[in-house]
Amino acid sequence: MPQLQFMLTHAPASLAILIITVVASLLGFRSAAMTDRYLLFPWKVYHGKEYVRVFSYGFLHADFMHLAFNLIALYSVAMYVEAVAGTGRFLIIYLGSLVGAALPPAWLKRNNTQYRALGASGAVSGLFFAGMLYFPTAKVMLLFLPIPLPWPVFALLFIVGSIFGAKKNWGNIGHDVHLYGALAGFLLTVLLDPSSISTFLEGVGLQ
Repeated sequence: MPQLQFMLTHAPASLAILIITVVASLLGFRSAAMTDRYLLFPWKVYHGKEYVRVFSYGFLHADFMHLAFNLIALYSVAMYVEAVAGTGRFLIIYLGSLVGAALPPAWLKRNNTQYRALGASGAVSGLFFAGMLYFPTAKVMLLFLPIPLPWPVFALLFIVGSIFGAKKNWGNIGHDVHLYGALAGFLLTVLLDPSSISTFLEGVGLQ
């Protein structure tokens, strides 16, 4: 399989993260207690000092559909970001976005005993914004909206949708986590690789 060979050669961390996420999620499906112990629960993070939750939540998922959606999104972008950014920078971007997506809710929702979040989508959002910087001329297509969109246009719609989704509480989705993860991924990519800004500006014709 060319894709598997590509990952083994150029994106080993992406493959490892995919495997770890699948294994952790499947274990969580078998044990509700495990999922409850490691998902993002701000009240427990702040009052119970269970800080591991701001990291572990990103490897757990609510059900097979949730897992499949995030795996497809992760698979579609992770290997390419790792190949161009390098494994070290990729890991910092992914794990930094994962934690960066969780920290604001962990503080802002610290007294909310109802708030819960889990899933890789915060980290994946960070990767998508890293990918936008590296591949600004590429196009992105959603499963439920099969219309190819230029990556920067998709990113703008993503931000607008996440802001409104968070304000209106659209669906059982962590829109705030998506937004913070995207911001973390963007900032980390720029900090780790300032040339990514030039790549983006040249790609959109602004430099």
